[in-house]
Amino acid sequence: MASTLSQSFKPLHFAAALLACSVALQASAAHSYTDKLVAGETLQANEFLKPTDNNLVNLIMQGDGNLVLYRMSDSVPLWHTNSWGHPGAVTVMQGDGNLVVYGPNGTDVLFHTNTWNNPGSYLQLLSSGNLVVKSASNTVLWASNTSVQPPPIYSTPSYQPTFWNDGATIQRNNNCYNYANNKRTDTFAQPGRAHGVSGYAMTGPAVYNAAVADGLVPTTATGTSPEGKTKIALVVAPGVDYHWYRQDADGRWTHKPGQTRATNVDNSGVTISNPETANRGMYTLFVGYFFTPSDAVQGQGKADIR
Repeated sequence: MASTLSQSFKPLHFAAALLACSVALQASAAHSYTDKLVAGETLQANEFLKPTDNNLVNLIMQGDGNLVLYRMSDSVPLWHTNSWGHPGAVTVMQGDGNLVVYGPNGTDVLFHTNTWNNPGSYLQLLSSGNLVVKSASNTVLWASNTSVQPPPIYSTPSYQPTFWNDGATIQRNNNCYNYANNKRTDTFAQPGRAHGVSGYAMTGPAVYNAAVADGLVPTTATGTSPEGKTKIALVVAPGVDYHWYRQDADGRWTHKPGQTRATNVDNSGVTISNPETANRGMYTLFVGYFFTPSDAVQGQGKADIR
């Protein structure tokens, strides 16, 4: 692991003045390889921290000088100090509360958490995979904001209209936006409402921006999602309404107009192969495409909409 990282991670250079009130490198207590590094302790080459209740993640001071947090299931680095290329570097939890990676000469500062002036602070590797510096009163002063959980897996649903066309609660309370995002909310979801965006005019840019506020990612007709997200399309009847289409697993497009039934045909009764050229009725303005974090299971999309 160390050799791969040392070729790809570049060192940062901090002036000594950035340490402000931090203390000089001192002799330290032996480290016991727990989940914590307390004041006066160091991590030297090949020493590490790991959570006390799992083996899912560890923090290791590599021989190349890089302090790296790894997810153990696949050896993926979740965070690092970008201090490779300095064999003999050491990580110090200083008495003033600052976590510092010093170069091999003991004076060059390669990384620090800027948490000085907090005596009694300590570094802790949480079982969640987050690396934090906590004060003596256990307040988090700095965090890597990492998680041991792998990235979510998205997938595209197939056309299964029976789920949406129940003639009752699901059909009546989930509209085109719900259907395109494959997210049952029973709230007749509106673009942007979950994130405080409402009252906008029925124009392409306004609805587009509301969708972006919900976390949808703009793309193109030929764009593909490396994460496996589903492509959806926005059209607008200017001044009147918006409408959404969804590209299903077979590449065809389907939709659910308002409280009516989900369908795979356009206003002419033709199967939809391209929402830009389909008969869309009054929705004359084609606005654009987006990626949504969907799921293969009907109604279980992961978009944050309401």
